[in-house]
Amino acid sequence: EISQTMISKLLYALVLTAVAADYAFVEIEQPGSSPKQLVGLFGSFGDKNSTTTSRRFVLAKPYTACRALSGVKNSIVVMGRGECAFSAKCAYAEKAGAAGCVVINNATEIYEMGSVPDTKRISIPAVMIDKTAGEELLQAMRKQTVYGKLVRFERPLFDASIAVLVLMAVGTVAGGAYWSAARERDGSARYSRIDAEAVDDEEEEPAVLNEYFAWGFIVVASLGLVILFYFIDYLIYVLVFIFCLAGAQGLFLTLTSLARATLPVSCTRASYPLPQLGQITWINTIVTIVSVGVAVLWGVYRKEPFAWILQNILGIAFLLTLQRTVQLPNVKVAGVLLVLAFLYDIFWVFLSPYFFQQSVMVKVATGGSSGEAMPMLLKMPRLTDPTPGDSLLGLGDIAIPGLYISHLLRFDYETDNHWVFGDSCSRDRCRRPNTVIGFFSIGMIGYVAGLILCDIVLIVTKMGQPALLYIVPCVLLPVVLLAKARGNLKSLWSGKGTNEPNAPNDGSYHMGSIANGNGSNAKGK
Repeated sequence: EISQTMISKLLYALVLTAVAADYAFVEIEQPGSSPKQLVGLFGSFGDKNSTTTSRRFVLAKPYTACRALSGVKNSIVVMGRGECAFSAKCAYAEKAGAAGCVVINNATEIYEMGSVPDTKRISIPAVMIDKTAGEELLQAMRKQTVYGKLVRFERPLFDASIAVLVLMAVGTVAGGAYWSAARERDGSARYSRIDAEAVDDEEEEPAVLNEYFAWGFIVVASLGLVILFYFIDYLIYVLVFIFCLAGAQGLFLTLTSLARATLPVSCTRASYPLPQLGQITWINTIVTIVSVGVAVLWGVYRKEPFAWILQNILGIAFLLTLQRTVQLPNVKVAGVLLVLAFLYDIFWVFLSPYFFQQSVMVKVATGGSSGEAMPMLLKMPRLTDPTPGDSLLGLGDIAIPGLYISHLLRFDYETDNHWVFGDSCSRDRCRRPNTVIGFFSIGMIGYVAGLILCDIVLIVTKMGQPALLYIVPCVLLPVVLLAKARGNLKSLWSGKGTNEPNAPNDGSYHMGSIANGNGSNAKGK
């Protein structure tokens, strides 16, 4: 019986249909300018139509409005949450002749106010606004007499910030994959200026993960999530510091590689002596200042409205560097990692409330009661939706599929299984014209489809969704089915090369040598 209840609630959470929410603007008239609009939500009781005439805003006395009021006739009563039911507050306001009521929540969120069974029918409009909007309204009322209206509005079904977030994620995955496949693309051990000039010393091989790492990663991530669940109010500041450190390092490596690929050699190699450290290049010095500066600025001003720009810069740089410095050797390891991440998301979002009384993932992602937000995500302020908030996407929803898609692109380059129009020659290798759609393209299409599917469910259910729940099937199944149809599945699965006619036989760098630890300076064996 318990298991059936759990399953039914899980299915309900997955297929929940949209519930129409009645949004309202609390309009504050401002002489000589357009009205100030504070976003609110109508309660389940009362009139849900706009007030037709401008009314004076009056503060309830007592503030919680849990007993009879006076001096509020034909006014919009502003009251605080607490002590009695929402409907009871508004019933007192209506009995005193008020034209409407505004309830200020004690948290930075709004929801539909409910009523208690013994409350008589209320006919005046009742709107809840969040704590931040409430403070703004109270501040205006302290300065002068405030007039305004309660105006109903329809929230748009889709916000443009979702599309921008999808483009950022897709661009990051594609850019990281392209950088990761630089060696396979050129077919030589020291392949292009973007990498050959990236460091002063001999470049290290990327770290190659195995399936033991995949299992270990999920176990450690789960244990870390539980620890954060209980101590998030304190450990959130550790996460902020780690994000600053990782973001600065990622930005340094990304900008350094970019600069050395685009600037003249004379600029990139210009240096100056530093005691105890020897010759230091100017480009490294400048990029270090910029990288550390961006991280420090975000750390100091992370709660400011513009901080999302700095956060996205650090997050994207970290993701690009991760795809460049870490590799999956084959689809077998990638499949284990993706499937475990898929199950991880389902359990910690949907099933954890049955063991921890609330969603572990949701509490950690929202920062608990610390007032801080989880930094390990990309965010975009809503553009066409007037309700406050941001569209969010976790870095893990980009990093894990990104490592897999990077492997697909490297495999495509090794087997000439990708788009090439005309002869494409690198330093020591030429490729024939090829119009075959590679596994990378299929993986990218699947990634876009998974993000879009996730966004559709989010829009329909009005609930945040674990993106990997939709991304993993979309990126994994089409590639496996296509590889099976083409006869590439064995080589793609094992990562040990291929015997297909198109396979290059020119002594160029192969993934199999890394996967087996046979390549020069191979790591992750």
